[in-house]
Amino acid sequence: MEIKRTANAGVLIKIDGMSILLDGVCDELAPYLGTPENIREELTLQFPDIVAFTHKHKDHFDESYAEYYEKKTLRPIYGSEMPFSEKIGNVTLTPVLSRHIGKVELLHASFVISGSKCIWFMGDASPLVLKEMGNMPKPDVVIVPYAYAITESAWRMTKGLGADAIVLIHLPLPENDTYGLWKTVEEVTQGDSCLYIPKLGESIFIH
Repeated sequence: MEIKRTANAGVLIKIDGMSILLDGVCDELAPYLGTPENIREELTLQFPDIVAFTHKHKDHFDESYAEYYEKKTLRPIYGSEMPFSEKIGNVTLTPVLSRHIGKVELLHASFVISGSKCIWFMGDASPLVLKEMGNMPKPDVVIVPYAYAITESAWRMTKGLGADAIVLIHLPLPENDTYGLWKTVEEVTQGDSCLYIPKLGESIFIH
């Protein structure tokens, strides 16, 4: 399985012969990076099999790409309005309605991808949502924003899922980190061997 970071808080997952783009195209919202033009071009020249967005904040969602994808492929864009699980090719995509971090009122859905491995993609869901996902299959991989690793209690919950790999995204470049997120994450996680923090455009491979 390959997980490539394509955006601030988005990834392209390749698993079981399927390519799945989650929050994978966005504009810059300082200090968070947008999707570089070369990656946008790749995602247009060869469209993913599945495209889903957890919510419509600018640093997670690009309306023009979504509309172009639907027009060219005649496939749906999946999001928080998705009513139930759907088997697509060799994987099953399950939406989980979840609360956004902080006091934010909007539709938000995390996604569970089930195939040869189980992946939880949390989007911007509050870490407290993890307590409500006990009916979901145990994850092999969880993909989460920095909030899941900036307090000891949040990191304990994240680690408590028992995933083989935790992929942390939604971090700014270290040189643009005005909030000190990198320092806090490093102190809390202490270089845990299950933690991966891919750079924009970088792929990690999980067997």
